[in-house]
Amino acid sequence: MAVGSKIFPQDSAPGPVTVSKPWDTSAIRSRSADWLEVLFVFAIFEGILWTPRSFGHSVMIAMVVVCVTWFSFRRNSRAELGLTWPAEGAGWILAVGVLAAIAIPAGIIATGHPVPANPDWPKFHNLWPYFIWAFAQQFLLLSFFFLRLESLVGARWAVTASTLLFTLAHLPNMALTGMTIIGALFFAEMFRRYRSIYPLGIVHALLGTAIAYSFPDTFMHHMRVGLSYWQF
Repeated sequence: MAVGSKIFPQDSAPGPVTVSKPWDTSAIRSRSADWLEVLFVFAIFEGILWTPRSFGHSVMIAMVVVCVTWFSFRRNSRAELGLTWPAEGAGWILAVGVLAAIAIPAGIIATGHPVPANPDWPKFHNLWPYFIWAFAQQFLLLSFFFLRLESLVGARWAVTASTLLFTLAHLPNMALTGMTIIGALFFAEMFRRYRSIYPLGIVHALLGTAIAYSFPDTFMHHMRVGLSYWQF
């Protein structure tokens, strides 16, 4: 006599029961690591800006360089980090940058002020270190901060969040901070679209040079930020 109901048939070998996890612990660990890396590097970087030159100051610089390099290359490819020339967009980015770099001193001259604004700074033969520093800043802003913030809050919000961090790093130089908001928004948005820091590094260097030659030290404080702004 059959014991199984014809209305509710029974499986002779029921399959394994799958229990869904209420959360993905690996995803939580990954997000936590991103937040910790962002906060740790930004805190050390701010420490560099707000402490006098000393052995500890040099140690913090080394920590930022090592941590940013290690955190970046252990998880991202060169293409993801923006270390490839973009297939498109480079010409447009460079055109905007060159025009802006020309417009800044041209506008100053049009108002009747001299360019260069400072007779002894910056010296032309000392500009090459700034070009290296411009690319380093783009790597920190985009290849490090933007990529992590993108994984945490999405690409659109990462543009705003990375701009905020970059802007805060330029305090208390309010003139430079105001210019940084515009520049960082442009850099972050172009990186979101084209994923390359090379044309952005060139534009950064051109704009920084134009600003340095166009504004007097009484206004720009040698473009210093952090503690060195007050020590100028």
